[in-house]
Amino acid sequence: MAPWTAKLTVMNTTNQDLKLVSKYVCARNSIVSFPTSIPAKSKAVFEVITPYGEASGPEFKISLVAQAKDNQRSLGSFDFHVDIPYWSPKNTLHYHCNRDLLCQVIPGMIYDRDQSYNGEVIISALEITDMVNKKVLNEKVQAKSFQEF
Repeated sequence: MAPWTAKLTVMNTTNQDLKLVSKYVCARNSIVSFPTSIPAKSKAVFEVITPYGEASGPEFKISLVAQAKDNQRSLGSFDFHVDIPYWSPKNTLHYHCNRDLLCQVIPGMIYDRDQSYNGEVIISALEITDMVNKKVLNEKVQAKSFQEF
């Protein structure tokens, strides 16, 4: 019987490094790869396995925060949790990006009864264009105009 695995490849397409600020790995899991930072414009792999004979499935949580440079502000954070319990057919996969980060997790779900997860996430920066700024400004002006009546 092959070991159960949980693997996430993180592709950081932003201009800020991503730093691992918190983590959880199930005590019965063996860490294959768990980097503490992901430089800008590069990728890294988080992977754990459940060795043969363990009555546990792979589980890990990570929280990555974009590190601001110079006078920039941090783009935000990315949280990820995968749990493939040995004792239950109900697998869970949760993830969240906030502030100015966008994340595309593929596959974005894990089926119940699967014994492994091999996914990737592309983390990019939200781009605010002049068109978006003009639309927001226009909406604010119109809202203020309606309040005057």
